[in-house]
Amino acid sequence: MLCALSCAMFLAFTSYSQSSVEYMNSVLEPIAELKKETWNYMKAVTKGKGARKVEGKRMELIMGLKNAKREVAKISDYKGDDNLRTEAEEYLGMSITVLEEDFGKILDMEDIAEQSYDLMEAYLLAKEKANDKLQAAGDELDAAQRTFADANDITLVEAESDKTSEKIKKAGKALRYYNEIYLIFFKVYKQEAYVIDAQNRQDVMAMEQNINTLKADAEAGLEKLAALEAFDGDKTLIAACKEAMEFYLDEAENTFPAMLNFYLAKDNFDKAKETFEATKKKDRTQKVVDKYNNAGKKYNEAVGEFNKVNESSNDERGDTLKNWNKSVDKFFSNHA
Repeated sequence: MLCALSCAMFLAFTSYSQSSVEYMNSVLEPIAELKKETWNYMKAVTKGKGARKVEGKRMELIMGLKNAKREVAKISDYKGDDNLRTEAEEYLGMSITVLEEDFGKILDMEDIAEQSYDLMEAYLLAKEKANDKLQAAGDELDAAQRTFADANDITLVEAESDKTSEKIKKAGKALRYYNEIYLIFFKVYKQEAYVIDAQNRQDVMAMEQNINTLKADAEAGLEKLAALEAFDGDKTLIAACKEAMEFYLDEAENTFPAMLNFYLAKDNFDKAKETFEATKKKDRTQKVVDKYNNAGKKYNEAVGEFNKVNESSNDERGDTLKNWNKSVDKFFSNHA
């Protein structure tokens, strides 16, 4: 999650009183000192699940923001104009609220986000809304700064601070773009987990149902990806997500049906074995013996095929997820 923080800009001047510049800096410098730290925190929680890992930094930032708000509150107005100071206080107050309340809830949501698609969607949306609140407050403070500068003949040279603000805004857009693609990825990733869970429980009916859903979700994911445009010419995430969708689709069409055949063969063998063993030796007809032997042969063949397919699928799954994670890191390295 990324937010724009206002800071004191470099100043050039023609004619203005020194006190107006000093006043502007006295209001904005407490905020500027927190900019880098807050930027680093937001970068840490931008992708995936990172808020819990940097919880200590959030606590430090809240304390720093509260101290800055107290310092700004002590500043009097400037020749009857208190708008800049008021906006600075409101910005700091909003930042405190978002970091305390919004991110407090986000921390709790993060712990359960991977339990379902709906929970993950709500978690990502909560981070976007928190960013929107901070961005809006930052924009209002920027506007108040410009209004004050215009009223006091101060020329703002938006050098490094302006570049940073643009970078933060771009990173916010990158986050939204990532979230959209990540939800496509996560929905199918989670559906595969349901198939594997049914497989571990040897629930053939649940496997069949979830395999069909996996196939439909992977096909839908590919359609959604085909309609997306690159982010500033970067197709890294689209390509990685497409690779994952193709892997999951192949699982649904080939890998899991092959595994399903194993469980069907095992079920048939178990039934044939039960019948064979329940029949007294003298009463076993050739039909009963043949059925038992054929079921055993098919079961042994299915075991070999299962082991081969399962090993290959595990390797490909590992490579696919590794490529996805590397692509996400590369995307954020370039755009956030």
